Amino acid sequence: MKNRNNYPVDWFDTIRPAILKRDNYKCNHCKISNRQKVVSVNKALIQVSDEFEEAWYLKQGIKTYKVYLIVAHLDHNTFNNELHNLLTLCPTCHFKNDRSNNLLKRLMKKKA
Repeated sequence: MKNRNNYPVDWFDTIRPAILKRDNYKCNHCKISNRQKVVSVNKALIQVSDEFEEAWYLKQGIKTYKVYLIVAHLDHNTFNNELHNLLTLCPTCHFKNDRSNNLLKRLMKKKA
């Protein structure tokens, strides 16, 4: 998160938790659970099911990590907290969701 001041006061203790709960603490696109251990293979996240699988990945030199879900604003306006505008996404799906908006921002910056 770049700047907490870009979010309403009740974002962290009311709005965000309510949306995570509404979406069953899972990414709406890939269905990965919050704090699920995963590995990244070819830019895709693969869930690690248990400590034995995690140990196997580590022996292969593949690091596992936890996914922390993000509540995304579909219209990219952090003050538009209408329920239909908020969606739980993993970082990978959030990046994909924001790709075109971020490209547009970069192009606008170049023109200025």
